Amino acid sequence: MVLPKRDNGSMFNYLSSKFLKLKETVLQLPKNMSYNILCNHAIYNKQEFEKIMPNDTVRIGILRDPLSVFKSAFYHFNFNKVVLRKFPNIKRSLLLHEFIVRKIYQDYAIGRSFTNGMSYDFGIPKSKISNTSFVLDYIRELDKDFTLVIITELFDESLVLMRRYLCWDIQDILYQPVNKGVWRNTVKPNLTREDIDIVRNINNADNLLYQFFKTRLENQIIQQKDSFHTEVRHFKKIISNVHRFCRTTKKRSYTIDKSDWNSEFVLTRLFCNQLVTSELDVLRKMIKKAKRTLVQKQNWV
Repeated sequence: MVLPKRDNGSMFNYLSSKFLKLKETVLQLPKNMSYNILCNHAIYNKQEFEKIMPNDTVRIGILRDPLSVFKSAFYHFNFNKVVLRKFPNIKRSLLLHEFIVRKIYQDYAIGRSFTNGMSYDFGIPKSKISNTSFVLDYIRELDKDFTLVIITELFDESLVLMRRYLCWDIQDILYQPVNKGVWRNTVKPNLTREDIDIVRNINNADNLLYQFFKTRLENQIIQQKDSFHTEVRHFKKIISNVHRFCRTTKKRSYTIDKSDWNSEFVLTRLFCNQLVTSELDVLRKMIKKAKRTLVQKQNWV
């Protein structure tokens, strides 16, 4: 695994940025070892990635509807409370509307999360974000680089495709939603057509990126044989069973029956806990384990 050197501090889980070279921020392996997986937050830089990853690396990314990203960031970073402090008498359903029309996101450093953040993470320079011609050319290059770009709105279909491309087992792509749609428990935001158009316009690069790869994924799905769609239905059923076992029952274990796409396997409470452990907690454990392993290997040498 490609892992960051640090296991604490601000944004330690980001492997690269505009200012840092990838090799400067990751744990270095002994000369007789090579990396297999890079799955941390990182700003995509083809040249930097190629310096540390094998030649046969399969590149997989993920995108989400930019409007959904905007809504999620608004509540995730507690800007609903910021707007409420500024306008204490406002209806709760209009908080996001005021945030958009008054461009409040521009007043905060975290504002990048509201405007073309996905394009930035895929490596499009800030100075080129508004250059539609450049963005379209860049997307065509990404199209060559990435075998699959997961679309959140087609998540299960994306995972089944990924399983097939990587020759994994179904148990390798099991998941449980964590921190999903917390904002949906609040008053539903009342957005006008104009509000939505504003969000789309200020996220033009993200929209171009998202629409291109959403269409590409849909075409990839269309090209699959009937067995793909049967497998997706089977996978959705398994995910539902996993959710029921992990969230609503007290059984110690649960057996998933054999099918055309998986051998029989057993879910345990430990596995349930692992599925919902936070990213940062998992990452810290992995970094500490990797450091211990590297020390042992150096001592053997």
